[in-house]
Order: sequence, then C-alpha cells, then structure tokens
Amino acid sequence: MKVGAGLRSVTNRRVFAVGDAAGGAQFTHLAGYHAGVVIRQAVLGLPAKARTDHIPRVTYTDPELAQIGPTEAEARTAWGDRLTVTRAEFHHNDRAQAMGEAEGFAKLLVARGRVVGATVVGPHAGEVLAPLALAVSARMKVSALAGVVLPYPTLAEVAKRAAGAYFSPKLFDNAALKRVVRLVQRILP
Repeated sequence: MKVGAGLRSVTNRRVFAVGDAAGGAQFTHLAGYHAGVVIRQAVLGLPAKARTDHIPRVTYTDPELAQIGPTEAEARTAWGDRLTVTRAEFHHNDRAQAMGEAEGFAKLLVARGRVVGATVVGPHAGEVLAPLALAVSARMKVSALAGVVLPYPTLAEVAKRAAGAYFSPKLFDNAALKRVVRLVQRILP
C-alpha cells in the first residue's frame, strides 16, 4: 500500500497503514511509532507526520552494531564540510574493561552543532545507542550530550566521550585559549 507522510493511503484517506504495511523499514519499534502517529490523527484529530531520520537500527551480532540517522557517507553527501565526525573507543571505558569486552567504538555525526547520526559497534551497542537516539530525535546540540552526567561506570559513557571529542579540537587548537592557560599556570603556584 502506498502511504503519505501521515501514513494515510494515497488512494483512500480513511485508511491508514502502520509497520510493514506502510512500506519502508520493517522493525517492531517502527510499527509502534507509526501507531502513535496514526492515533494522534485518527483518534485525537491532531496533525501528525511520520519521520524516518530518527529510527534506530540494531543488528544483534557479536559485536552488536547499532545505528541511527544517516551513515557517514550519506551525511557527507548531505552536509559536506559542515559535518564533523567524532569517535570514542570502548577500550577507554572502565565498564567495558571490567566486563572484558573492550573492543568497539561509538561514532557521532555532528552538523551545525547538532547530533544528526551515530554508529555504535561493541558490547550492548543497542543500549549504548539509547542516549544517541534521543539526541538525534530531539535534534539536540552536541553540547547537551557532552554535558550529561551519567552513572559510573556505564557503557553509555562511550557515547558521552564521543560527544566530548567534538570539542577537543576547539579547545586544544585555540591559540587564545592556550595563552590564557599559560597565564593561569604562571599565576598559580
């Protein structure tokens, strides 16, 4: 069945489709999201359209692979040189080390200071993707993700570290900031 952004049939406006019947990706969580869009329209009479840019995808292999938003190649096509890619490795994460599963990474795609996509490869990648899914869905600034306080030790800190990596070049390649740091170091014993 062909449907528009509101998940209504293009041939009969009284018919809605969700999940696999709506076409596109075939995920249980997508069908649940579609149901919410349809309920807002059909039951509550509110305008609603389905988005696809914030639907997470997870492959439950060893290691797990989780992704949200565009791939890096797709993001480079869309944002060009306005795209910044950051990365954090699981082997720097204390929880991953304690579990003996420290292989993997989290990669963030940031455009105009906002998280537009992410990839996580490693133990429990689907769980680590959760805060990144919120960031993409809510169109959050990377600073909000970098500033969140997470319980310690958790694997989700890998995502936060990737967000923090966005600011590293801005801090350490800034000549004025380096001068201020040197000045403070001379003043303080």
